[in-house]
Amino acid sequence: MKSFLNRYSIAIFIISLLSTNLIAAQQEGNLKIESSENIKNIVAKKRANNKNTTKVKGFRIQIFFGSEQGAYRAREEFNTLFPDDFLKIENFPPDWKVRVGNYKTQLAADRALIEIKETFGGAIVLAELIDVQRD
Repeated sequence: MKSFLNRYSIAIFIISLLSTNLIAAQQEGNLKIESSENIKNIVAKKRANNKNTTKVKGFRIQIFFGSEQGAYRAREEFNTLFPDDFLKIENFPPDWKVRVGNYKTQLAADRALIEIKETFGGAIVLAELIDVQRD
């Protein structure tokens, strides 16, 4: 009985080695993708449309909400600490809002929020249309 099991286990071992070589051999080679002209035209139209897009869904951080004087003070303080970041002031009568950044993902906005909250404790992340940055 032991000799039968030994032969059986050797046979299974040899078959498994051969099958792994066959599977590995099947993974090598080139892949050619063919697409119709309709798909190529749709992709070209989408690319052309994207070149004209100036705003996309994204995130900004609101660092101030209140009076006009407070908004301009917040702007000056923010520009002193983060001179290269985007900033905009908006008037929603009777209040003013100061929002900063053009973040594509909430994760990027949340990372920036950690640093901004050191100075602007009430800062929050808001979903908003942001400006597209062209390279």
